[in-house]
Parts: sequence; structure tokens; C-alpha cells
Amino acid sequence: MHKPLRLPQQDRADFETALGRALAAPQVREALRGAGGEARGVESLRRAAREDAEFVLAAAAPEYERYAALRADADAVARLPVDEPERERASGWWGVLGVVVPIIAGAAAVIFLLLGFALNLVEDLAVPAHALVEAGWVAAAVAAVSLLVGGLGLLGAAARPAETAAEEADGAGELLRARDAWRVALVERALVPYLVAQANAAPGQ
Repeated sequence: MHKPLRLPQQDRADFETALGRALAAPQVREALRGAGGEARGVESLRRAAREDAEFVLAAAAPEYERYAALRADADAVARLPVDEPERERASGWWGVLGVVVPIIAGAAAVIFLLLGFALNLVEDLAVPAHALVEAGWVAAAVAAVSLLVGGLGLLGAAARPAETAAEEADGAGELLRARDAWRVALVERALVPYLVAQANAAPGQ
């Protein structure tokens, strides 16, 4: 006999669904007709499959083990703490650098440049005027650089949740495919051959 495989409670519904599909399979129906008493035989096979479930399941063990492993990984990831405050703080700093700093630096650049050009009209104030103009250009450069860097940072911060969501969607799709593969194997390789053998072994065969 195969090594028995125990199912957790959350998978019992899938087993019952697969058992219903297997009982309706043409091979099983044909075997029951050969044994006589098809209606009564269905319930007898259903009881037998439930009683021997741990051994029947072993025929689809590889698919189930992969499905169970993927589900365990998904559950573990779901339980991981998500540091939302840290993410929000990072976005906040990028927002300051990309929005607040350019506004302040840009306003300072305008003020310094206007004052510098205005004072440059007075011959005795040429030195401070020149210093103000230089300060204005420096402030303008700071505004441009902070706007560029902060904007790129905000775009990166916005893209990270989208990437995480895409990864989660891929993981969920793989989990669903693994579950479907297990259920198909459970019907075709485990339950149908077992039920046919049980039907053929009925009294009178």
C-alpha cells in the first residue's frame, strides 16, 4: 500500500469535490453497471473512498506537496509585518525634497536675483549686488537639482507598491495553478483508479 497522506481540514472540501467528479467518471459508472446496482454502488464507493482517503491521496502526493508548500510560503509572507510608517516617512522625505525644497530655493533665487540686479544699478553697491546675484544662481541650481532628485525618488516610491502587488498576483496565480494540478491528479490518478478497482472487486464479480 502507499504511505498514507493526511489532509488538513481546509482541504477536505476539495477532496469531496474531487470524489464527486470521480464517481461521475465514465470508467467508474461502467464498472458499477458491470457490478449491478449502480445507485447503491455509488454510495458504497463514496464511503470506501472516505475510509481509505489517507491511502488514496498518496497517488497524488507530489502535486499536493507542491501545493501545500506554496500555500505555506504565501501564509508566511502574509504574516510578515509591513512597516507602513517607515514607507510613509520615506515618501514624506522625497516629497519634501521634490516639492518643498524647490519652492523655497526657487523663491530665494528670485528674491536674490531681483535684489542683486537692482543693487547693481547703484555704483557703490556693486560688490553686494554681485554676491546676491551669485547667491541667486546657487539657489536656482539647488531648486533644479532638488526638484529632479525628489521627483525621481517619488516615482521610485510610487513604483515599489506596484511591483509588490505584481509579485503577489504572480504568487497567487501560481498557487491557484498548483491547486488545480492537485485536484486533477486527485481525480485522474488517485480516485478514479481506486473506485474502478473497488467496483470490480464487488461481490459477484
